[in-house]
Amino acid sequence: MNGDGIKSDGIERDRSKRGGMTRRRALGLAGVAGAAYVAGPLRPFGGGDAAAPEEADAASCVLAPEVTEGPYWVDVREKRSDVRAGQSGAPLTLDLYVYRSDDSCEPEQGAVVDIWHCNASGLYSDEAANGTSGSTWLRGYQETDAQGHVQFTTIYPGWYSGRTVHIHVRVRTFSGSSTTYNFTTQIFFAEENSSAVFATSPYNSRSGRDTTNDEDMIYQQEVQAGNVLMPTLSGSPSAGYSGTVGIGLSGLPASSSNSSGSSSSGSSGSSSSDTSVDASLLSRRFIHAGERRELLLGLKAGERIAADAKLMRGGRAIAHKKIGALAPGKRNLAVPISDDTGAGAAQLRLTLTDRAGNSRTIHKRVQIPAG
Repeated sequence: MNGDGIKSDGIERDRSKRGGMTRRRALGLAGVAGAAYVAGPLRPFGGGDAAAPEEADAASCVLAPEVTEGPYWVDVREKRSDVRAGQSGAPLTLDLYVYRSDDSCEPEQGAVVDIWHCNASGLYSDEAANGTSGSTWLRGYQETDAQGHVQFTTIYPGWYSGRTVHIHVRVRTFSGSSTTYNFTTQIFFAEENSSAVFATSPYNSRSGRDTTNDEDMIYQQEVQAGNVLMPTLSGSPSAGYSGTVGIGLSGLPASSSNSSGSSSSGSSGSSSSDTSVDASLLSRRFIHAGERRELLLGLKAGERIAADAKLMRGGRAIAHKKIGALAPGKRNLAVPISDDTGAGAAQLRLTLTDRAGNSRTIHKRVQIPAG
């Protein structure tokens, strides 16, 4: 067995139940490069130039490449945000967002997201070969919320021979006990982060790391697919790191939050809680207004409306703009971004309300540029 999950006879270990064959899965099984059929480099906004709305959409809707789950998948069914379970290492907080790349990049609510990875010594839990049978550390799952978001608290992964530093991710959807969608991928990390972490305890008790990103077969498959899942981390080994990854998926079944069996209120998790409001979001782009960044929203209203726009990150509002009355027609709404707001992914929550009190809430992923 090598580190890529391939036994010596060339057959991959697979202890999961696979879902049905879809175009997405057929492409993935034919080779991860096939996932690039709509994929391109994940492009955050940057510099001083304003990004066009279509560029904002492209940055949000890039497909995540599907790659092998490797030999260490175990369906432990541990629902938890903090998966450390006593393991020592540099703290790492990961915010993962799941999007429907073929459905206007809408967030996917109710998806089951598992992560698993090795500890600082390069070992996986619940593996007889690692002498860890019965333990479940650094494994766990959560269900995505209305913004397609889950957050995991873990440690920076260690390394083992033949593989670069990575975290495994599985996204599934279910109908009752039946799996309706099953996708696996891997998250990678910049070499400068790994070098800084591995110089500290407990990682520095080992030496001889033999595989960097450029030498890793799975990493190169993501490169060929056009989208490497690699968060830009903030923090340090001592203070801990945090980062965000967007996972764009195609071929997802109809969202349970929009099905007839969902909440009778009709407002839970869908991108539009009430379509009776005659108003819509036409465009979104970031601009620099003097020394200040702004998110400029292009709206179209067929009636007088109120607009309330919030940018959310980590469950809190980091920018907010509210206008009590907008006349019918095409209108702009500028949401100011404070100087202390860092660049990176955020969720736009735009609520449009008409004079009768009907409201429509639109959720979109955006990428805040550097100041």
